[in-house]
Amino acid sequence: MVNDSDIPIQRQNRLLFYSICGIIPMLLFTGWLIIAAIISPGYNGSSDYISPVTLGFYSMIQNLVFVILGFLSLGLAFGLRMALPSPRNGLLKLGIGSVIIFGLGVVLAGLSPLMGLLPENYLVIVPYNLLTIIGFAITITAYIASILLISQGLKYEDNLIWGRYSRYSLVTGVLFIILLILLIITIFYNFYPGLNQRAFIIISWIWILMTGVKLYLISSNEKPIQDKWI
Repeated sequence: MVNDSDIPIQRQNRLLFYSICGIIPMLLFTGWLIIAAIISPGYNGSSDYISPVTLGFYSMIQNLVFVILGFLSLGLAFGLRMALPSPRNGLLKLGIGSVIIFGLGVVLAGLSPLMGLLPENYLVIVPYNLLTIIGFAITITAYIASILLISQGLKYEDNLIWGRYSRYSLVTGVLFIILLILLIITIFYNFYPGLNQRAFIIISWIWILMTGVKLYLISSNEKPIQDKWI
């Protein structure tokens, strides 16, 4: 039988786990980029996209990396649900929901090639390309929405822990939109598209990383957290 006094500590431990879910993605993604550059002869990080086609035999590993990144993002969303200050703040709820959509989008981005939905098959080339564009648009929109919604949701919270994080999220959201526009321009003019794509993706995982670090600091607090969202 679980003692009532142990419940807050169990929540603290869960938050620690969810914080690690936010810290790992940046390290995993950066590590994979380095490995992919080493194992792929002629792979140019400045001009080549992050593409399983470019990696050939190792494409399955990259797809699995994205699946793992997506599930880790879902774990981070549960951590935000536990740690954010107000259960009645609609913007925060929408922000957490957007993180979940983002995580699911990343999972599907890794799963679709593993399920055989590759553009080499003529019968699926049109729906594959269409679904890829739609999936990318939904995932990116959810990511931007999550940052801005959480930033605005925390704006009026008198909270020392999340105060600076709110401003950081707002700056990251604006920077992400600027990088998205630059990415579209560089793809159109073929000006170092691979480099810009990496900068675009890395910025997204940096926000995830910083959120994970914030959750870790909260989980390390001597005062046990209470579940405010029940």
